[in-house]
Amino acid sequence: MIKSTVILSLAAVLLVVINAKTTGRHMEGIRTGLKQMIELIPMLFWAFVLAGMLEVVIPEGFVSKWLAREAGLKGILLGTIAGMLSAMGPYAFFPIVSSISASGAGLGTVVSLVVGWCLLGLSRLPYEAGLLGMKFSLTRMAVSLPICIIAGIAAHAVELLMI
Repeated sequence: MIKSTVILSLAAVLLVVINAKTTGRHMEGIRTGLKQMIELIPMLFWAFVLAGMLEVVIPEGFVSKWLAREAGLKGILLGTIAGMLSAMGPYAFFPIVSSISASGAGLGTVVSLVVGWCLLGLSRLPYEAGLLGMKFSLTRMAVSLPICIIAGIAAHAVELLMI
């Protein structure tokens, strides 16, 4: 986390300096960024509260039976389906995924959850089908489903090799 913060900080400072020297609009960029941060703070706060509650509420037996490394394909399929059904943005999704991972979920389950969210998210289906057609949407989902499962199986295999 510290390494990421340092890298992001250096990149931000560099962009401010470059922008100040080239366009002079660096203060406008800083104000825009601060405005976005202020708008996101309440959502981030509640997302982390929800994630923390999930971490303490999810029973250990559920994790070991359905989500842990030992769950294998069952966990991968559950992760894929949960990702597909997760109708939320990244600010809410990733804290929840972090809590699920910290609760003992296997790497394959967590990877399939994230890939399922990215590729299969049902929340965008009405927009996609409306603009690109239902045939396109169903084809994309049919092609993406095996990718989620393969990604989960590959991550599961990596996890088994790391033991």
